[in-house]
Amino acid sequence: MGAIQHDVKLRRILRGEDRWDDGSPSDQATSYFLSQMLDEVVTRIRRENPALTRPVDLLISMSGFSPLTTILAYELIRPTRLLVIYSAQADASIDFIGKHVVGGGRLRYQDFMHRPVQPTDPQGVYREVKDVLARYDTPDGRKLSAIIDITGGKKVMSAAAALAAWQLNLDLCYIDGEYDPEFRRVVPGDERPLLLANPTALFGEQEMAAALETFRSGAFDSAHAQYHDLCEQIAEPTRARFMRSVSALYRAWCDLDLSRLQECIKAVDVAQQSAERELTHQTSKTIADQLDFLRELTTEPPNPAALLVCFFVLGKHYRKIGRQDFAALLFYRTIEGCLARHLELTSPGFACKNPDYSLLGSLDTVANGYQRALQATGGRPSSELPSSISLIQSATLLYSLGDEFAAKAKLNTPSAIANLRDLAEIRNNSVLAHGYRTITPEQSERLRGRAEHLLSIFWQLHGTDTDVRALCGRLQFISNDR
Repeated sequence: MGAIQHDVKLRRILRGEDRWDDGSPSDQATSYFLSQMLDEVVTRIRRENPALTRPVDLLISMSGFSPLTTILAYELIRPTRLLVIYSAQADASIDFIGKHVVGGGRLRYQDFMHRPVQPTDPQGVYREVKDVLARYDTPDGRKLSAIIDITGGKKVMSAAAALAAWQLNLDLCYIDGEYDPEFRRVVPGDERPLLLANPTALFGEQEMAAALETFRSGAFDSAHAQYHDLCEQIAEPTRARFMRSVSALYRAWCDLDLSRLQECIKAVDVAQQSAERELTHQTSKTIADQLDFLRELTTEPPNPAALLVCFFVLGKHYRKIGRQDFAALLFYRTIEGCLARHLELTSPGFACKNPDYSLLGSLDTVANGYQRALQATGGRPSSELPSSISLIQSATLLYSLGDEFAAKAKLNTPSAIANLRDLAEIRNNSVLAHGYRTITPEQSERLRGRAEHLLSIFWQLHGTDTDVRALCGRLQFISNDR
C-alpha cells in the first residue's frame, strides 16, 4: 500500500468509517500508524538526516495525551535509555509507549523510565532530568550523551524542558511538520526532526558573562578554560577565541613568563584580527598598545625601562583585584629598579649586582660620602661599601653623590631617605618577603604612590617623550569582551 492509500485508510479509521484493532477511533488510528506506517517513515527520515545515526545514551521525552511523538522520537534517535516525563492526566500514554519501546530488540524494562510532573511546576521537569542524569554513567567513563525531546506534552512542560537543557547543557529535539487538525498532530509522514545544539551552544551569552567575571577576577587560568570550552560549544566563537587568547597572554604577563609572551602575542594578534568587528575601538586600541609594549619584553635581554613599567602595571592590576601583597612586591620592584637602573645608566659599566665603585669616582670619596650619608639618614653603620646594592643602599648612594635623580625625586634629604626606609619595611615585613604580616590596602597605596612618582622621574631622565603615567593607564588590563 502506498503513502496515499495509507493516509486515506488512516483518516477513515479516525472518522469511525473503518476499523483497526480495539479502542477508540483515535487509539485505532494510532495503532494503524505504528504498525503500518512507522517503519517506512522512520527509514526515510533517518536516511535524510545522517545526524540521527550518532549514538545517544539517554532520550528524555515530554509526553502528553498522544504517545506518538515520544515513540517517533525514540525510533528516530534509538537511545540506549528512555525517560518519559508526562503530566498526571496523560498517564494512559505511558502504557502505549512502554508496549512499543520495551522488548522486541528495543529497550530492557530497566532502561524505560517514566516520571509524572505537575505541568505548572517548571522545576519538576528540571528535578527529574537532573536526577536521572546523576544516576547513570557511561561504561567507558565519558560524558553521558542526552537529548531532550520537547515536541509533546503541555507547552509549559516544553518550556521547562528547554530551560533544563540550557542549565544542564543538553541538546534538544523537536519534531516539526505541517499540523493536521483532524489527526491533531503533524501530518503522518510529514515529520521533520529538528536537532538543536543546547541553547548554550546557540547563544552562550550567560556563559560568556560568567567567563568574563572569572577573567575580571584575575583567575586567567580558569577563564582560559571556560573560554576554551565555549570555543567548542557556541555557534559563533570568535569573541570566545579572542578572550581565550587574551587570558593566556595575561596569565603569562602576570607570571612574568617572558619565554611564553612571544607565542601569546602572536595568538592574540590573530584572534583580534578575526574579532575586530565585535570589539569596541577602545578594546582594540588597548590590546594593540599592550602587544606593542610586550614585544619590548621579548627581546634578549628585555628592555629594562619596559620592565619597570611592567612591574608598575602589574602592581596596579593586583591591587585592583585585592592581592595587596603581590601589589606591594611589584611596587617595591618598581622603586628598586628605578634607583638601580639610574645608577647604571649614569655610570656606564656600573652594575648594582656586582658594583665597581671606581666607576662612580674616587673610591675614598665614594666610601666616605656613603658613610656620612648612612650616619645622616639613620642607616646601619658599615665600614665597607655594599657588595650588592639593595633599594635603600641605592637611594643612600644617590643621596651621597648629590645625584640629579635624588634631587628631582626629593630623595636629597635625610628625612626623605628615612621615610623611604620605613616604606621599604612594609614590603620586608610581608609574608611574601621576610616577615609574617599582611599588606593592607593603605600600605599598598603608599607604595603605589611612591613607585609612580619615582617611575615618572626616571622616565623624564631616561625614557621617551611618552607620558609614562598615560602609558601605564593605557596598559591596564581590559575588563570587557567587546
